[in-house]
Amino acid sequence: MKAAARLIPFVKDAMPVCVAVAIAATIGLVDVHLAGALGPAVQAGVGIGDQFLFFAALVGTGIAQGAGSLIARATGAANEREANSFAKAGILLSLMLGVSSSVITYFSADCLLGLFSQDPNVQNAGATYLKLCTIANTPYCLMLIQSAILRASGKSFSTIFPWFVAAAISITLSISLPLIMPNGAAYQLEYIALGWNMGAIVAALIGQNLLKKLGVNNQVDSDFKNKSMQILRLGLPIAATEAAWLSSNFAMYIILSQMPFANETQAAWTIRLKIEEIVATPAILAFSMTAASLVGQRIGAGDMIAARQTSYNASIAAAAVMFVVGLIVFANSEWLATDCATTALSAQFAQQLLVASVVVFPITAFYMTMFGALEGAGSTLKPMLSVLGGLFLFRIPLAAWIGLFSNGGMNGVVVSIIASQLAVALSAVSQGKSYFETNHQPIQVENIARPLDQRV
Repeated sequence: MKAAARLIPFVKDAMPVCVAVAIAATIGLVDVHLAGALGPAVQAGVGIGDQFLFFAALVGTGIAQGAGSLIARATGAANEREANSFAKAGILLSLMLGVSSSVITYFSADCLLGLFSQDPNVQNAGATYLKLCTIANTPYCLMLIQSAILRASGKSFSTIFPWFVAAAISITLSISLPLIMPNGAAYQLEYIALGWNMGAIVAALIGQNLLKKLGVNNQVDSDFKNKSMQILRLGLPIAATEAAWLSSNFAMYIILSQMPFANETQAAWTIRLKIEEIVATPAILAFSMTAASLVGQRIGAGDMIAARQTSYNASIAAAAVMFVVGLIVFANSEWLATDCATTALSAQFAQQLLVASVVVFPITAFYMTMFGALEGAGSTLKPMLSVLGGLFLFRIPLAAWIGLFSNGGMNGVVVSIIASQLAVALSAVSQGKSYFETNHQPIQVENIARPLDQRV
């Protein structure tokens, strides 16, 4: 009973995050599934293009989380004026970022796709998809900051509706337009992009209306520069960590492009990413963000014992939940791979990757939740370095060595994934033990904003 009672705050705080992220991931999963009907080359191109779209919005994610943290502090201090000031600064920063990333991505799409595939069909499909979807970069960045503001203001469940609308419009148009428009099947890829663009625009307008009801207007404050710098100081390290994940995926696409049956291996990697995004990422993010919030509150209250207990409880609970999820994916790996792939070989490669979920999911959930707890404690540098090391000192070299140069193929890629996740998990255990078992003295509230790594 006590264990269940300790998990109630996690479930309550994590649910809206989990639902919103799952809805967002569903859009991408449906896009890749529909693109699969056009062949493995198009499916691989859309997968690579999606990674660039996420990369373009990467800083937007950092801005949103950085602003959300500052807004939450101001809200907790009952300083509504300060909270609104940070909210408006975050919105303007996101708007500027969205417009600039759209322009840059559009004009560099052909060059970027040429770096990650040698197949002209993959390059053409990916570049076309990327150019068309850049229209949604700006509303997507706005959706991120709007969700962060609503969560920080205690309106977590309000974040679900805009994402639901975006998914409904995107999926409906992507499926229906090729069926009802003249010669629609020939423009399947274009309609997929159009669906996402329309969904994102409508959702951003809905989100802005929700913020208006909170009293957040579009008038720029005189201290915009100061507020923006504070947001960026918090947000850029978060963006750097996210960039590590995306950069490693780009590197994996390059390695896979050098293997025999490159289109099929890249399509299989795309399938793996999309399935993980919808069945694993929402829950893992929910546990991580909830751990950061609860641990931060306990440290702010000077209760290090409760902070330590919360960090371990959350990490173990996350691992247990994701073991069950991984087991389900493992048991249904053949069906999932066959359903998403367009060729027997793509399905075979995808199944090899999905089978490893029973090991990869719980390990990832454990260290991501522990790192979330450390983020709540103010430590972000060491977790970032751990992720970088795991990806670029273990995963990428091992995948190239075993999978490519030693002709291990997809089995070598699976080994590299598991090895890198174990390395990061061991680092998380070490960091958690080092901090929570050696820092018993209460931390002063005014010192919380400083990273643990910079405290003297």
